[in-house]
Amino acid sequence: MERRSDVIVIGGGSVGVCTAYYLAKKNFQVTLIEKGQICSGCSYGNACMIVPSHAMPIPAPGVIKKSLKWIFKEDSPLLIRPQLDRQLFSWFLRFAASCREKPMAKTIPILRDLGRASLLLFRELAAAEDLSFDFKQRGLMTVYSSTAGLEEGKEEAELLSKHGLSVSLLTGDEARELEPALNNTVVGAIYSDEDAHGSSFQFVTGMGTVVKNLGVTVETDTEVTGWLIDRQTPFGVKTNRGDFYAKEIVLAMGSWTPILTSQLGVRVPVQAGKGYSMTMDRPSISPEIPFIHAERKVGVTTIGNRLRFAGTMEFAGLDLSLNKTRMKSIQKGAAEVLSGPEDPSNVEYWCGLRPCTPDGRPIIDRLSNYPNIYLSTGHAMLGYTHGPISGKLMAELINRETPSLSLEALKLNRF
Repeated sequence: MERRSDVIVIGGGSVGVCTAYYLAKKNFQVTLIEKGQICSGCSYGNACMIVPSHAMPIPAPGVIKKSLKWIFKEDSPLLIRPQLDRQLFSWFLRFAASCREKPMAKTIPILRDLGRASLLLFRELAAAEDLSFDFKQRGLMTVYSSTAGLEEGKEEAELLSKHGLSVSLLTGDEARELEPALNNTVVGAIYSDEDAHGSSFQFVTGMGTVVKNLGVTVETDTEVTGWLIDRQTPFGVKTNRGDFYAKEIVLAMGSWTPILTSQLGVRVPVQAGKGYSMTMDRPSISPEIPFIHAERKVGVTTIGNRLRFAGTMEFAGLDLSLNKTRMKSIQKGAAEVLSGPEDPSNVEYWCGLRPCTPDGRPIIDRLSNYPNIYLSTGHAMLGYTHGPISGKLMAELINRETPSLSLEALKLNRF
């Protein structure tokens, strides 16, 4: 039987399922291909935060200097495994060039607008499709355990305020009054009231069911290995379960995107930034407001009856091995600012590969040499947050509509 559709979407995470959804709503016949199960990648174990306030890109002034003391320490927020990789070296050169005021100032409103648009779509999707994923809008706190860290936080808060984001400065006592699960080591916090959170697993798997009901063909345990090409034009993909044909093909594969594009001679500057999480049964004292321990770069989120610690960034290629030292550093970083720590029970350890661009912006574009091939990748730690708006923008792009937000700054040719 010939497996043919209008659009193939490769990737079953937040971006992929949302892309399939918005395409199906525009009456495209869609096939969604995922090498594992729906929500088996980064969408599974992330911090579950929906954060318009996360508009500061990873590359920013001062990041290089701060990172130099971390990059080879096993328990640090940032770890770089030495690799003889020309593309990684090129990526870091571009990253360094983005760690300046001007590129940062250009990126902040882009990430802000993507986050805000997605937050509205999360609400729309929950209502329209009767999705239940523990969605709550209780804001986000960034907490500080040192006065030096808090001073840096104040500067960041002032910058975000200038860009129209709602953030407020709290003393340590004010932070504990708002979130009693914080302990006395917290000297202050930055609070954003427009952020939200909700189970990424329930959202993505729920959307997987929704798209099936809309007629999307969902192919799991199906790994794409190459292209079907005729006269230099891709017209389908090869997989471990046979060939699939389509007029348009969307790569929402996260960190694995460059593998496929390289077969077309297209270089996509995305590097895998490994993140870790530790999830346990919810203890008697757990936060109602998600927070990030700024100095440790660890996020803490209560999701239903579970509590999750998530964080760190490790550049080690497409390596999904769990590093016990880094897992312990996440637990330690969260416990430093939480009241009444208890021995964790029913613990699940996880790591995933977040697709990072050197300038901190995602890529949402069609390939110039292959205009029927589309990219939606490079969302770094905001893949869950940006999933709905990325899906909507991609559907608009394929349908030749004016996009809801400008895509000019998200094009591949900026690199």
